[in-house]
Amino acid sequence: MTEAGSVRLLADAQEFIPVIAGWYKSEWVEWFGDTSVDEIEADFRHVANRDRLPLTLLVFDKDTTLLGVCSIRDDPFKPYPHVGPWLRGLYVHAPFRGAGFAGLLIGAACEHAKRLQIPKLYASTQSAISTFERAGWLGFDQVPHDGQVLTIFAKRTA
Repeated sequence: MTEAGSVRLLADAQEFIPVIAGWYKSEWVEWFGDTSVDEIEADFRHVANRDRLPLTLLVFDKDTTLLGVCSIRDDPFKPYPHVGPWLRGLYVHAPFRGAGFAGLLIGAACEHAKRLQIPKLYASTQSAISTFERAGWLGFDQVPHDGQVLTIFAKRTA
């Protein structure tokens, strides 16, 4: 069950860029180990859009504490370049996992995609398979990537 939470665009809350850059650097060492926090922050400034891709969504609790983040990106995902756009970088800070905030972000991403007339979103995960399944996404393929197997999901937004 989701506690009270609200989703906002990163474009309207850019003061949180250092926090999410730090989260990504810590959580995904295998991808961001050689990337500086400044470079990660620069990428988040690039995805801080409102009415076009790429865009980033943030979830907050009722007390405006930042809990998690995800992005919708239209750049190709190298292991699966022939489809898109992609819901990427879904992250909920560890103390808040299991309370439905990832599902709240996924639902908000679908609503934003629909608003932007994007008929289908894709996602890949190795660790959040049940989260996407609970949100009604269809897992339809698996691909190897950086020593792990990712499940590819799709969800119609229209």
